[in-house]
Amino acid sequence: MAISTLGVALKIGEQEVVIKDFPSLLGKRSALETTTLSDDAQTYIAGIRQQEESFDFLANYDATVYQTLNAIAEAQNCELSFSDGSKYAWEGTVSVSVNEGGVDEVIEMTISITPSTVPVWSKGA
Repeated sequence: MAISTLGVALKIGEQEVVIKDFPSLLGKRSALETTTLSDDAQTYIAGIRQQEESFDFLANYDATVYQTLNAIAEAQNCELSFSDGSKYAWEGTVSVSVNEGGVDEVIEMTISITPSTVPVWSKGA
């Protein structure tokens, strides 16, 4: 079954943030080479996940949300939830920046969360 991005929600601490897009939260695993001189081709085993240094979420600029998130100094519980009730949860520190703009454009901001824990997926009720 497929689901839509409609209703995807980001929560940082107690602050709910309306977002326009979201990043991949879990990257692929690294490949650790195990090839020996007796192998006809390279062989590998899975290593650790390659996670981004920060998760960047795009949102429309909102002065209240911008001020609230930029005032947070310590790591927060973060949650990205989907319309089927499933979600990712992790801890991370937050920074927000206003994006560049041009003629006849919406002002946007990027919310960057530097993860201090690995995102954990859970199925909805």
